[in-house]
Amino acid sequence: MRSHLLLLALVCTACSTTGSMGSTSDAGSDRPRRDGSTVPREDGAVPEPLADGAVAREDGGSVTPAPSCDPACAVGQVCRDGRCEDGLSGVSSLDDVLLGDPTRFDTEVLISQDPDLSWRPSTIYKWRDFVQAVATMHGSGIGDMRLWLGDEDASDEVRTRQALVNLAAFLAQAMKETIRYDACDENNWDSTNNYAISNACGQLGQDYGSYDCEMACPRNPAMAMTAVTHAKWYGAPGPLFCAPNATLEAAGLMRDGRTGRWNYSHDCYPYPATEAGFSTPDEPAWSRAECQVYEGQRAGRWEWDGSGGSVEGCCWWGRGVIQTTGRCNFGTLNHFLGRSHLDETRFPRSGAPLYPDLDFCADPESICSSTAYPELKWIAGLFYWMSSVEAYEEDGWSYRDQLRAYVDGGLVGNAFIDAVSGIVNRGCHNPPCASGPVDGLEDRRANFETVLRTMGLR
Repeated sequence: MRSHLLLLALVCTACSTTGSMGSTSDAGSDRPRRDGSTVPREDGAVPEPLADGAVAREDGGSVTPAPSCDPACAVGQVCRDGRCEDGLSGVSSLDDVLLGDPTRFDTEVLISQDPDLSWRPSTIYKWRDFVQAVATMHGSGIGDMRLWLGDEDASDEVRTRQALVNLAAFLAQAMKETIRYDACDENNWDSTNNYAISNACGQLGQDYGSYDCEMACPRNPAMAMTAVTHAKWYGAPGPLFCAPNATLEAAGLMRDGRTGRWNYSHDCYPYPATEAGFSTPDEPAWSRAECQVYEGQRAGRWEWDGSGGSVEGCCWWGRGVIQTTGRCNFGTLNHFLGRSHLDETRFPRSGAPLYPDLDFCADPESICSSTAYPELKWIAGLFYWMSSVEAYEEDGWSYRDQLRAYVDGGLVGNAFIDAVSGIVNRGCHNPPCASGPVDGLEDRRANFETVLRTMGLR
């Protein structure tokens, strides 16, 4: 496989079937928050913003937040360098689809399924955020990578079809992995250990903290944060969270370095979290009142019975539309998109990062929690797509060549989308691979057709 970057993604339907919700605790960092405030350092001091809006760093330097557009851009515009601009690709037929009325995409493509099996527009994933992410990754990109929107030397008609098929293939996977479940954070879905609290560290025997590489985020046992999305089935587990052992011991929750599990069968009558005006508390998940862990909760509670392991330093669960997971992935993301934690003489990067004020190693939850940059949940997924799918070449099978052939052949058959699903879900274009057959292949095919139809290609 040829790739500009090695960006691994853990993507499995099961990762999105059970749910989490919460807030972020940003201990131990001096980085600016997305709302313009700053996170206290460990000594409790809060860095003061500088006159130009940058935030001072302890090393004497400063970081300037990425420019955003306020007020938000109108329909048909995208934000570039803090300014609202018309057009995205320079191809009017392509821009007409992407920048037109977002209603059909929000109501037909970006839809989520409730526990009663009914469908509704996602509350998390919005078409305009997606288009902003596309504009950013196509226009600015990361290093020498740009999101591919068709061959520039092709006719406008062919280029439009190539670009839309590329985006449709991406969305088909995202619809299966996360959008269907209205999830940004990975959910506590592993029932084989009774929904252990320590599933935050890795599920089905995985250890996300051990996903190591030269660009990996450093281990930080002082980190503490809570996921911001959750599933909605009756008794669904509370959010994944990480916290130092000392914090949980001080709260009287840990036993001999052990945590516990989520008891989904506990009834919450009279259901305080369903009362009018109730909203998910701001405090960390482990300190929330029983039966008030998340809005709408009707059953379930934490059982601190020692059945789960420590969650110290276990903050690397999947996030974003294609579930970026593990220290290696977040470190790679942080170096090329964010503030970077690496020596740039050893790990150079070309051009300015897109989000110089964000530290994805100190706050991986910003992918899901940022209100200033709602496109981040898409950006993380497109980063993976550019480096691992668009650049895929293996055993004579090239993603871009196969997409061109699919477009030239009239968009016929399932071979193309099946191969793409294999790359995303199993790591190869011709599954079953060593990891098995593609999960939800029929769903991915149907999703692809839905997006093509909504884009006007069917």
